[in-house]
Amino acid sequence: MHFPRRLTSLAATVATLTLGWIGPAQATEGGGTTAAAGAEGFLAGALPPPGTYGLLYANHYQADRFNDGQGNSAIPGFKVRADVLVGRVVHMTGTTLLGGQLGFYGVLPLVKLKVQAAGASDSRTGFGDIEAASLLAWHGPQWHTAAALAVVLPTGSYSATRMANPGNNITTLRPVVVASYLTESGLDLSTKLTYSINRKNSDTDYKSGQYLHADFNAGMRVAPAWQVGLQGYLIHQTTDDRQNGITAGPDGNRTRVLALGPALRWQTSPAAPSVELRWLKEIRARNHTKGDALWLKAVWAL
Repeated sequence: MHFPRRLTSLAATVATLTLGWIGPAQATEGGGTTAAAGAEGFLAGALPPPGTYGLLYANHYQADRFNDGQGNSAIPGFKVRADVLVGRVVHMTGTTLLGGQLGFYGVLPLVKLKVQAAGASDSRTGFGDIEAASLLAWHGPQWHTAAALAVVLPTGSYSATRMANPGNNITTLRPVVVASYLTESGLDLSTKLTYSINRKNSDTDYKSGQYLHADFNAGMRVAPAWQVGLQGYLIHQTTDDRQNGITAGPDGNRTRVLALGPALRWQTSPAAPSVELRWLKEIRARNHTKGDALWLKAVWAL
């Protein structure tokens, strides 16, 4: 294990998103992904009617442990702290294609990151990698679904010689599917599924493996303006990392992660702004940091 190389891309943890969202996930090179694990929960598949919408995400992530493939602590003195603000704009058109509503989104994260390991430390503040996508959304009496094709571009601040990087220095192609099952009694069963296909980091000759990511929510309306839920995320890496054309590590540095925690949502009416709060704890981690994430999300019509 080469600690400097692994630590270099930890900032990817907080620098990216799926279907416009960022999160504290780590996998692949240095344990860093561009997937937004845990950013979504309530109503994940229920895209809004035609119009333009603003979303703001505030995230704090911290971990004092980086696990190896057996779940053992792998890096002495390891700590990571990340604070992130993410702006996202979604535009839903009135155009119908394949029976679905056409939409687009773009996202830009601002990352403040501090990493410590083996007696060394680094901190950095800067913009992360942007993500853009087109999507189609379908709506029914109870089922709401959407599918998107997103691309993450290596626009964020990055240097192969740094431990902390707001950017990831790779291009990622990502299909996304979201779905929500909603009932009049207030039940909300929602999920977001993504699959990430990464290009090679040309600065390190490291090609991160492909991985599946899922957010999930089991929620219930407990008052006219309030919902509570049990939420979480998982990451499952499906192909090996490779460096200089050779499989990285004894297990390809394949990541496995599971996180769970409570969530709360407030919205006074369907047309009003909404606010969500969630806390997610990583209870299982392989080739990944093991930590906690606190999310605050606000949505409003522009």
